[in-house]
Amino acid sequence: MNKIQFDGAAIPNPGDMGIGAVLIENKRIIAKISTKLPDKGTNNIAEYTALLTGITKALALGWKQVIIEGDSKLVINQVKCAWKINKEHLKRLHAQVIKELSKFDSYALNWIPRNKNSVADELASKALGHKEDKYHRAETEIKEATKIKIEAKCPKCNGDCIFKWQEFNDGSRHIRQECPVHGFIRYAPKIEPYLTIVTQAKKKTIQKKIGC
Repeated sequence: MNKIQFDGAAIPNPGDMGIGAVLIENKRIIAKISTKLPDKGTNNIAEYTALLTGITKALALGWKQVIIEGDSKLVINQVKCAWKINKEHLKRLHAQVIKELSKFDSYALNWIPRNKNSVADELASKALGHKEDKYHRAETEIKEATKIKIEAKCPKCNGDCIFKWQEFNDGSRHIRQECPVHGFIRYAPKIEPYLTIVTQAKKKTIQKKIGC
């Protein structure tokens, strides 16, 4: 059994991007990929790029059948054509993935929880000089929160939502909830770890940069 596990990190999100991919043959890791990308972008771009990188390596090894696993519900479900793609840059990445997948005789795509994707996750964060992607972790914690109940389903279609950071001009960040089909739903509660308030010193620096 040939398997690709992939993960992408953006620190912050959006920010510097790192990718990780693991190629497993008969339950044995035969290749690890850990690379920092040259451009800045989002977790989703990094995830797609990590998947493409893993696929390219698998094809170079001559694999004909492959199982692909990742902890990004957005990427896995979009590649399976279960979720709509609204962003043009993700549509382009999606098209590249589909083109490369067509070169296999057969393939399967499976979502796995982050703790089962730990090697690829570590490789993606390591590429950026971090032990872990704390912004990625924050998104997961929102979905699994117990003390503060956050509804993770879209009220219109009952589909799974995605959570991502939105950064404001003053440097503060707040996690927003979106449905891949219907767009923005709500902001998370205005408390840590969902809301990051910029420090006064950093705020002054940002204001100078944007001419405030």
